[in-house]
This record gives sequence, C-alpha cells and structure tokens, in this order.
Amino acid sequence: MAASGSGTIVPLYGVIIRDKCKLTDLGTLNAYKVVGHDLLKDHHDQDLADALKDLDKAIAKHKK
Repeated sequence: MAASGSGTIVPLYGVIIRDKCKLTDLGTLNAYKVVGHDLLKDHHDQDLADALKDLDKAIAKHKK
C-alpha cells in the first residue's frame, strides 16, 4: 500500500475498488473490503467510503 503521504494515489482507491466489484470472486471482494477499511482509517476520503458501500453491495450479490 502507498504511504500516507502519497497524495495523488488516494483518489484512485475508490476507482480500483469499484472496478474489482465487477470482476472478482467473493474471496477477493472480502480482501478488498478489509484493505479498504484499513485505508479509510488513514485517508478520510468520501469517494473511498462510497466505493466501500458499493463493495458491500457486490459482496451481498455474490452471497445470494
């Protein structure tokens, strides 16, 4: 993961998570959820928070 001073990389986390919601299996989605929530602790980014909500929806779809 990028260091907390990376600046320009932080906005890309949300984009990457949303992309993975379309393509991956449940195990990978759960891994992105863990990492995403850890990132959110250090980077209070609204887009990242919204992407994690989208990720939760994708996980729920896979569990059906």
